[in-house]
Amino acid sequence: MTACRVQPRRPGLRLLLCLLPLLAGCATQRAALPGPGESALARQERLLGLGQWEARGRVAIRSADTGGQGSLQWLQTGPAARISLSGPFGAGACEINWMPGQVTVTSRGTETALEYVGPDAVERFLAEQVGWALPVTSIRYWLLGLADPAVPAAVQSDAQGRLLELQQAGWLVRYEDHVQLAATWLPRKLVIERGPLRVRLVIDTWLL
Repeated sequence: MTACRVQPRRPGLRLLLCLLPLLAGCATQRAALPGPGESALARQERLLGLGQWEARGRVAIRSADTGGQGSLQWLQTGPAARISLSGPFGAGACEINWMPGQVTVTSRGTETALEYVGPDAVERFLAEQVGWALPVTSIRYWLLGLADPAVPAAVQSDAQGRLLELQQAGWLVRYEDHVQLAATWLPRKLVIERGPLRVRLVIDTWLL
């Protein structure tokens, strides 16, 4: 794996647990990273073909009546995702393991893990544990700086083909910063919002 590290800022003091069991499956074929002369379309095809990637950073959420923040570690391997969330010094840590048809959530100090099984496992988990309707399939692409190819989108890009703003299914995704890893660009700061719900992600480390 190739690592790109950005000096993190001090994390916040609160964590909204179990926020992001949001990935849908990704392609299992590993792809090489694009060269600097490749087009935006070629870069998109190669990122879609990544068989494994990991993002480490911070997440903050705000809604009409609640909010919180904490650290995030997101490992995607083929169709499976492992998402770890924790507050300062590991407080309130939990781990989310997602694969098609099954979501398992384990919190520190909890002997019995929560488990959701079935084709709507992710949706039921979000409804019962988080209380928000989030676009679970599309976020898998948004984290990589891509539009969900299955959903109509309106996009704004810069001269290098990096997304600046994306609108899909009523959601607005704003990309505030990118970081270069090997010969491609990946998001460093992005905000996902619709109505009163706002999710902000800061990626300090990408591993591909």
